Amino acid sequence: MKYKKPSTIVLIAITVIFIHTTLVSDTRHGTWVIYNVPASPQSEKTIPVKIYFPKSYSDTSRVIIAFHEYDGSMNSWQNNTSIAYYANQYNMVIVCPHMPRSVYESYYFEQTTVKWNEMPSLLWIGQLLLPYLNNTVGLNITKENLGVCGFSIGARGALRVGEMYNDAVGAIACLSGYYDMLSHTKNHMFTAVYGKYNDFQQRWAQTDNAIDDAKNLGNVAVFIAHGNKDSRVPMEQAFMLALKLKQLQKENKGGYHFTLVEKKYKMHDWNYCQSVLPTMMAFFNENLK
Repeated sequence: MKYKKPSTIVLIAITVIFIHTTLVSDTRHGTWVIYNVPASPQSEKTIPVKIYFPKSYSDTSRVIIAFHEYDGSMNSWQNNTSIAYYANQYNMVIVCPHMPRSVYESYYFEQTTVKWNEMPSLLWIGQLLLPYLNNTVGLNITKENLGVCGFSIGARGALRVGEMYNDAVGAIACLSGYYDMLSHTKNHMFTAVYGKYNDFQQRWAQTDNAIDDAKNLGNVAVFIAHGNKDSRVPMEQAFMLALKLKQLQKENKGGYHFTLVEKKYKMHDWNYCQSVLPTMMAFFNENLK
């Protein structure tokens, strides 16, 4: 059979397909990419979100949303840890929203003086970020493949997202977090959102109570870690959350699976986060599909 030389049009089409495939690979696999998510449904403003796509990224890659500390940024996890290394090892996408000055609130009040965004953070995460990751970024998120982690106030964020969206989140990891607001009644982070404790005690006790709402974590795997030399957030915060989950285990005769890790000689810093990172990522690998 005589070989027929491909037409010029066919060769051009093949070349275009090759170039397109190469560009997509170059801009997604093994790199950090910034997306701009709407700040609210009606707003023209956006919130930047930095996403790492692992080298073996596919539509079956698992997804970890990682929250930073109060004055941090979407660059905090990238700059201070080797999270991309473990993302490649376990084929996980890392999503880092830019959320400085958020305490992962579900409401604003007349007394609120600090608003990280025009929309309370927990509502923004559930109503805008998660749909954007699915529909625009195309991450194919399910409960079985979605994890959330955070450091410091971001650990509170991971806990609150797990509690509020337990139908969408499979596992959470909380590193050195502020869980019980009632232990921090003079902390400006909280008074700036919820008002002064002495004036609004019922609000503080009932709104965004992360310890009470742990009852919603029956089908969410929980990883709790804390440095025993943490002078900013006492390790008792981790013990309090673990004790609550243990109590819920007994009352419900199952569920509420958690892991508690105490890191010796570690303080409230990114060095501590890096030290616990291998264990945390192995936890996600074990609990997400």
